Amino acid sequence: MGRRSIKSTKSGKFMNPTDQARKEARKKELKKNKKQRLLVRTAVLKNKDPGAIIEELDKLDEVEYNVHEAPQLAEKVLKDKRRKLKETLDRVMKLYQKDEPTYWNELRQIEIDYERRRFHRIQFYEAVKQAEAVSNVEDIPLPPSLDDDMESLPPPPPPMYPPRPSGILKPSTIEAPPTQFLGKTQE
Repeated sequence: MGRRSIKSTKSGKFMNPTDQARKEARKKELKKNKKQRLLVRTAVLKNKDPGAIIEELDKLDEVEYNVHEAPQLAEKVLKDKRRKLKETLDRVMKLYQKDEPTYWNELRQIEIDYERRRFHRIQFYEAVKQAEAVSNVEDIPLPPSLDDDMESLPPPPPPMYPPRPSGILKPSTIEAPPTQFLGKTQE
């Protein structure tokens, strides 16, 4: 599919010269408006604080994964809010990645810390809900008893500590015998 000439319509008929001029002016205006919209979007994104967006996401997690009380908002509303905040954060991060890479690295670390907190919060929430779902204590799976198999288990390996570097000023009190102190013997 190629471009249509400005001089013809969709059906192939020849256009009136005034309509041609109007069509060209409209095309130029749309192109100018597109540039203005892009400038406005970037200005709005620059004004958004990524730290505040992450704090909002954190508050949303506190509401959604609160063990003590049920969320006041519906699950769909929470997911929509999270999705919108996450999309905004991604756009802001992409903008800073191009313009200010050092600040982007700091923001990326903050985002990673948030994701880690969120993961732990979800794990804790699911563990509590799973424990609440258990009605009988005997239903909780336990590891097999080790009393029967104690003889068949190999002894634990000795602890491996890295070699301690020796200092040049004075010997460590841990390495020296307790009866020696600065070349004198104590009794």
